[in-house]
Amino acid sequence: MAFLLIIIVLGTLGYVAIEGWGFLDALYMTVITLTTTGYSEVHPLNTGGRIFTIVVLTSGFFATVVAVGALTHFLIESQIIEIFGRRRMAKEIQALKDHYIICGYGRIGKVIAGELASNDIPFVVVDSSYEKVEEITMDGYIALLGNSVDESVLVSAGIMRARGLIACVSTPADNVYITLTARALKPDIFVMGRANDETSEKRLISAGADKVVSPYSIGGRRMANIILKPAVVEFIDIAVGRKDLMLAIEEITICTGSSLIGKTIVDSGIKKSYGVIVVAILKMGGKMIFNPETTSKIDEGDVLVALGEYENLKKLARACLIKER
Repeated sequence: MAFLLIIIVLGTLGYVAIEGWGFLDALYMTVITLTTTGYSEVHPLNTGGRIFTIVVLTSGFFATVVAVGALTHFLIESQIIEIFGRRRMAKEIQALKDHYIICGYGRIGKVIAGELASNDIPFVVVDSSYEKVEEITMDGYIALLGNSVDESVLVSAGIMRARGLIACVSTPADNVYITLTARALKPDIFVMGRANDETSEKRLISAGADKVVSPYSIGGRRMANIILKPAVVEFIDIAVGRKDLMLAIEEITICTGSSLIGKTIVDSGIKKSYGVIVVAILKMGGKMIFNPETTSKIDEGDVLVALGEYENLKKLARACLIKER
């Protein structure tokens, strides 16, 4: 393009110098020559003008060929990169197992993706917007272009191998349809849906969502609690969301063969040996025991909600996987 502009400028100046024409006539002659329009000359050309016209015409032809070639190369290269990018993403999705499918990459989906990534939880993000898919890829996440309502899209996202699905697109009706589709494809999959109001919350539950979250309700309650209970909110922020500090609340699953199975909390030595406090126990049947007694028994499959320093929590998590010798 720059070369073509240079030819137009030089051609105009050439006609002015050789033929003595005005600027507009010289520019017009240059343009119709380069575009091979076929109009007659503005004024009769002398020998020098004809030779110069041949030079302008030839230069313009080569410039056009070069420009078209460069544009074609760019388009082909872009398509090749896009095709290989999609194949790479498809292979990465096929390799996923026990992952989560995030439907929608709006403000909520982006936050969820960031949290899962920071905790090394595998996931794929599905969005129907090409621009969003590019953004997901730029953020370093696995992306899939498509409408999450479509069964084939969820199958491509590996729903049959997935641990859970999060329906958080902006349209409440779509979240309901996504939930219904996911539940039909894999009845035992964990589904969490985003609700905008009480009506959409009820519809999501009826559609089969295991958990329903309303960002607006949560945000409103949080803002009120900052005023009413600032110390409590600060503590929760430190324990849950501030990884730069040492304190944290984590879930620790009691796996098969753990040395803690069958022991009470006091006999397990969790507090004494690891400096960790068990604030709740989630039993296999779904029953949650808050502030359990020291005599509460730890069973296989229990999930301990523990409060303590990161390193101590890691040590406890490792202990939950080790058999007694």
